[in-house]
Amino acid sequence: MALRTHAKALTGSDQTIFTVPQGTEATAHSILCTGSGNLTLKYFNAATSTTHTVFDSKAVADEVALEKSFNLEAGDRFIASGSGLQLFVSVYYVGSNAGSAVLAYGPGPQELAAGDMSAGYFGEVSAAEFYSGDRLAFELGVTEGVLQNSNAGWLKFARKGKVLFVAKQTFMHSVSWDHLYARGIVYGTNDNGKYPRGTPVNQYTVVEHGGSRFIVRLLTGAGADPFPESDSLFFTDDMPQMDVGGGSEWNELMYRVHTDVPTDDGTDGLRLDRHGGPQVGTNWASFSNAELNVSGNGRASWMQETSDTTSYYRAFRGSDVVALFARNTASVANSSLGWRPALELIPNY
Repeated sequence: MALRTHAKALTGSDQTIFTVPQGTEATAHSILCTGSGNLTLKYFNAATSTTHTVFDSKAVADEVALEKSFNLEAGDRFIASGSGLQLFVSVYYVGSNAGSAVLAYGPGPQELAAGDMSAGYFGEVSAAEFYSGDRLAFELGVTEGVLQNSNAGWLKFARKGKVLFVAKQTFMHSVSWDHLYARGIVYGTNDNGKYPRGTPVNQYTVVEHGGSRFIVRLLTGAGADPFPESDSLFFTDDMPQMDVGGGSEWNELMYRVHTDVPTDDGTDGLRLDRHGGPQVGTNWASFSNAELNVSGNGRASWMQETSDTTSYYRAFRGSDVVALFARNTASVANSSLGWRPALELIPNY
């Protein structure tokens, strides 16, 4: 038997507080709600695929101890919402996976430090809590390049309702896009990807850690795939106006944890003719080039996208400037090109 307390600052939208792992049963008790607002509390029954409402907009003025307990089975979820409220649920787990009961948002912080689930930042996750670069490369068979920064850890983000773990620094340099594609870790899709190279390989590669499952892939670095290299502004001093990276994960997440704030008018002091577009929103953190490995070996992180003019070009971001957008031949492997994996949490339901 294992006891775990799940704490969550609630919002106006439904959030999963915890999910009962496979091979485990749970009893939720000692349910405490604090703050001021209206609490909605539900649980999802996995066996019947039905959601039951326990409280619908229950008024909470200061602190309420809920006089209910719930017996839950594998796959069941506890769900709550209520802006201005905090929920604390103590849960006893019994079964084969009781010692590693699944956290709703995977390892590391369970509360957003900034933003929301459409675009937000949880904080850092250590290699000890999650994966070291060496271990992940070994599991995936990434062997072409030179391993580095194995214990750099991860940055944990929310984007479009999903939880994404991004290596804080590149785990390998001198690795080609083609090598990563051949390992099935570029696109994160259950097919051969949009633009296969060499022998087509299914791109849905999953790893498991601590009772959770993760899709392994690269970040998106452009707003479209293929990216518009054919645009007349590409690789000119007016390139910031293209906003070629707008809507990408690099722009929406990595920009907002780097000390620079890219603009579209050149006032940021960043290189104009390799500019991926302006930052939208304020910073969540302010890491330096060195801290994010945007400088040094592996400073240019391979992205998913291909060029609309040259099929063997693939995008990379970084390389001494966080806003930098450029491309290289997919088969090239040199010390500037790096592997920065992104692990997307598969929800446990």
